[in-house]
Amino acid sequence: MKLFKKLAAAVLVAALALTMVGCGGRNSLTDQIKDVIADFYAMEDKDVTNKKELDALAAKLMAEADKAAAKAENKGKTVLELLIDEEVVKAAGINAAKETYRVSAVENYKLLSSTANKQKAVLIAEMLMANGKQIGSGELEKLSNLGLAMGKINGKEYFVMLMNGPSRL
Repeated sequence: MKLFKKLAAAVLVAALALTMVGCGGRNSLTDQIKDVIADFYAMEDKDVTNKKELDALAAKLMAEADKAAAKAENKGKTVLELLIDEEVVKAAGINAAKETYRVSAVENYKLLSSTANKQKAVLIAEMLMANGKQIGSGELEKLSNLGLAMGKINGKEYFVMLMNGPSRL
């Protein structure tokens, strides 16, 4: 009986160790979405690089959009309209006269089926790439830098993607 308990404990420790390996590092939904977007670009022989400073800027833009959503004059505006609002952009530290970005947002829906949840990163990445608006007056020649943040705007959770690259003003 003692041998059985020791063997069972060893199996349990091994199982826990394996599950911990599967949960580590770059396994968050945000990281999965970034990887899927990079894969989409790679399929077209293009490169996209995640930039931590763009992650931070996307998070700041989202926080400022959340503040703006609480103002009476912004009632009825969509999340994307809030994200490109001049006051929001300026409060986030973006100089729209000198910088150009593409911004998009997708609500982080709570999916019910396990099948859809397995594909959630792909679904969100496709939606982020399909919709977007420009911040700034320059002309983006190519999108090569990516930032992604997750947070709340007006009480709902969103993913906000910010991209830039070489541009002409």
